[in-house]
Amino acid sequence: MSEDVRKYFTTGEFSKLCRVKKQTLFHYDEIGLFSPEIKKENGYRYYSYHQFEIFQVISLFKELGVPLKEIKRLIKDKTPDKILHVLKEKSIEIDKKINELKQLQTILHTKVALTEQALETDFSSISFEYLNEEKFMLSRKTLNLPERKYVAAISELIHEVQQYELDEGYPIGGIFAREQILEKDFYNYSYFYIKVKDGIEKINYHIRPKGLYAVGYEIGGNTEEAYRRIIEFIEKNGMQIGENAYEEYMLDEMVVDGYENTYAKILLQVKEV
Repeated sequence: MSEDVRKYFTTGEFSKLCRVKKQTLFHYDEIGLFSPEIKKENGYRYYSYHQFEIFQVISLFKELGVPLKEIKRLIKDKTPDKILHVLKEKSIEIDKKINELKQLQTILHTKVALTEQALETDFSSISFEYLNEEKFMLSRKTLNLPERKYVAAISELIHEVQQYELDEGYPIGGIFAREQILEKDFYNYSYFYIKVKDGIEKINYHIRPKGLYAVGYEIGGNTEEAYRRIIEFIEKNGMQIGENAYEEYMLDEMVVDGYENTYAKILLQVKEV
């Protein structure tokens, strides 16, 4: 081999070409992973252009999370079959990570949209809205459950959403039945629910029926006062409450400081007298 160093890269030139620090090249040489093609007696090191391709392979494996010790083994004893196996394995891992990041992005988009909507909402207002049918993932019945079983039912719902990778960033909601509202039993939900994407079998769904709803807001957990105002609004307009009320947070403690600053949206079914 000719040692005309004018045809080779110095350590500084090669590090810039590979976009790494010179110390990285020194370290790789020390551990026997990747060494310069020429080492002069005066300490100067030189790399050939074809070593760039080898370094790219090392960088690729490192980016894929392969430990340096394993990369060294692959590089020193590489065969097409071995390299292909690692590449396929890492490709599967990347696909999984991409799907996880896509779901995280969906969750973030939902949180942004809900927070922006909340910032534009007049929480003192009450209005009638006609809502389309909507499907929710439902917990087991929680009405009058003992405290630990009540908490367990919420945990089960969250676990099932995670198990089927259905989380889109929507908050947990609660359902009150008409009888509970009339009895002012506002601390004992009949069911909990989470809005999720459709199309998964073998999970417990609940259909919120289309129709007219009175929409109001609960501020700082003052549930009884919120329902008093909404029911008064319904009755003043010659209507009566329907079968269920649906509650879900618009601003929770993720974005506000303290429970007293939270805001929940109440959707109460109404019907004509």
